[in-house]
Amino acid sequence: MADLTVSIIIITRNRPSLLQYCLEHVLAQPYPYKEIIVVDSSSNDESEQIVAHYPEVISLRLHGQRNNMPQARNAGIAVSSGEIIAFVDDDAMVQPGWLDTLVDTYRDEAVGAVGGRIIEVPKPHCDLLTEAPIFSVRPSGRVIGRNRGTASTEQVEVDWLPGGNMSFRRKALEQVGGFDPAYTLTNGREDIDFSFRVKRAGWHIIFNPAMAVTHYSPRSSDLDFHNRPLTQFAQGRNNTYFTIKHFGLNFHTLTLQLILAPARTCGLAVYRASLLSIAALAQMVGRLVGLGAGIHWLLSSQRRAESAPKILQPNLSITIQTPHSILNQKDIPQRATADNKEIHMAQQDA
Repeated sequence: MADLTVSIIIITRNRPSLLQYCLEHVLAQPYPYKEIIVVDSSSNDESEQIVAHYPEVISLRLHGQRNNMPQARNAGIAVSSGEIIAFVDDDAMVQPGWLDTLVDTYRDEAVGAVGGRIIEVPKPHCDLLTEAPIFSVRPSGRVIGRNRGTASTEQVEVDWLPGGNMSFRRKALEQVGGFDPAYTLTNGREDIDFSFRVKRAGWHIIFNPAMAVTHYSPRSSDLDFHNRPLTQFAQGRNNTYFTIKHFGLNFHTLTLQLILAPARTCGLAVYRASLLSIAALAQMVGRLVGLGAGIHWLLSSQRRAESAPKILQPNLSITIQTPHSILNQKDIPQRATADNKEIHMAQQDA
């Protein structure tokens, strides 16, 4: 098979500093047959000015758009020329070997999509997760995604790929069409929808952990964002749309979307509310205990003295022992001779 050309599409909005780091990491990939496309939906010109420093990068500016991930992906695809279309987020830094691994995985012509590891915690913690990744879609429409940061080296076939590190063969893309713009607001499920369409068209989807990116999104770790009413509305709306689109309107899909999923969410809300109430009560009790401790400190000179203990140097002899492994070999006989002299002098004194 001839060398494949890869079009790498980076979607960005108002994050010029992260975009610059992302571009530097992509450009550092040694694989020569690549083109880089930045689709910029920013409300200012800062990102465009960053891209201007890289003449080899294709810049596409979309004006007056927000929460438009599917539209931005489609716009990037429209100007691309590669046989493989890869997507990375502007806050994802591709790791060494990312592009070579991607291309090697496509040597199997039955493979229509390839994604990889998304590292979200620093070393060595990220290497402790070795369980196999799971990206599946149940017949009821329930989507399962686990262990995307796995350090496992095993390639596995999956039902879908996370949007921050995914790629598709152009033939598969042309067969199923572009990304669905009906996934609005947070755009949740748009990446799963497209991957699943490729899967249902008969292509293999491979998760290869060696195709790794490092990713940190303040939004993804922001519990306030995930708990906002608008975020929850978007999640419910897009999840239900995805389920009906792919599995129809039937007893199983309605049960999941209108009974089981809401019940799980309500149960989690009750649990968190109860936990928060208990935590608030515990903190109040802690403040009362702290008040008593503070009053005791104010009234007791002994307690004030105990709260700032004096540091006394202990009257102890200190022995420093040099490891034998770092001794110069020629010093060993001298050390032994010196020790023998001390023993001989001690015997004379005795």
